[in-house]
Amino acid sequence: MRRNYDRVRRVLSLSLAAVLTAAPLETRAASPEFARTAEEWAALRDNVLEYGEIPDLIHEYNSTVQNNQLSYEDYKGKSSNEIAEDYRDAAETLYSSIQWPSEEDSGYAMLYSAAQSAQAQAKQMEKMADENVSDGMIIKWQYDQAEAALASTAQNLMNQYYQLQENLKTAQFSRELAEASLNSTSVRQSLGMATENDVLNAKEAVKAAESAIITIESSIRSVKQNLQVMTGWTYDAEPEIAPMPELDVSRIDGMDPETDREKALEANYTLLVDRRKLENSDNTLNRQIQEQTIANDEQKIASGLTDLYSSVLQARDAYTQAVSAKELEENALAAAQKKYELGMIGQLEYLQARNSCLEKQADLRVKELSLQAAMDSYDWALKGNMALN
Repeated sequence: MRRNYDRVRRVLSLSLAAVLTAAPLETRAASPEFARTAEEWAALRDNVLEYGEIPDLIHEYNSTVQNNQLSYEDYKGKSSNEIAEDYRDAAETLYSSIQWPSEEDSGYAMLYSAAQSAQAQAKQMEKMADENVSDGMIIKWQYDQAEAALASTAQNLMNQYYQLQENLKTAQFSRELAEASLNSTSVRQSLGMATENDVLNAKEAVKAAESAIITIESSIRSVKQNLQVMTGWTYDAEPEIAPMPELDVSRIDGMDPETDREKALEANYTLLVDRRKLENSDNTLNRQIQEQTIANDEQKIASGLTDLYSSVLQARDAYTQAVSAKELEENALAAAQKKYELGMIGQLEYLQARNSCLEKQADLRVKELSLQAAMDSYDWALKGNMALN
């Protein structure tokens, strides 16, 4: 009885949330050694976190995925009736454990409340047994969906990590410019060409730039820790974060929401689960509700894929514009460099031109990473990982 109760507790705690819990990479992988080649295991077990390896790292070393794989063994191959029987067994176990206190017992109110709570939970399990349409396959799909969501989230974190690195560069450039401006203002004040208030404003600009750097550095540490914990390292480990893969804009040419819709429908985990629930339901009203749910799922997937494609196109346009903006600033910097060398402009004006160019270069990299993320989201939808809110 206790074993059945524990099983039901795991079913009740099923969640698709991307839980981040520590699991050192040195721990045992989820798959047996023969599941991969020696070269594949060596690549996963080195101290380098690569973007393309993230799904495999999640599968092997993420603690949530490992726990789900162990839990699935209790439901593998089970029918909805068998799982419903587990609920009933658990309810029976709870009923048999309930002890109603007498009014003379010490702590009567607390004991009575505990008994009431156990009774209510047992009744809820009986209700769930009567309404259950989940089977082993549904639970597997739910676990697969959780794994896909974790892999997608981890890839987004790595993308965000490198976007933050670009933001840090921009903040550092801004601090350098602010310091140069402060020095210039201080010199101008000594010559009677600037006021004390001008100097104070310049100092505040330096402080603001330093504060921005501290904030971004904190965000980088947080993202890095979450990423490495999700992929199997401990939070205080220092894996090498490999560069992001090069952007391949030609991927967009192969995207078409109309032709890709069927693939997205076939793979979507939520739709797979809801269709299976319909197969397992023998209640007329429940079947009608489930049929409407499936129709809504299909509509959301179709519209969601179109929205994801639109996001890809918007990100591509932003990237293209960033390329042009960077080229313009590089030309402006080249002109400023010549003027500076000829003594036609001062150091501060030159640094302003350089800072503007560096900002555009960093912005281009951010737009490039944003396009990468948009394309990956579209691809994940074709693999079944699209949230249907």
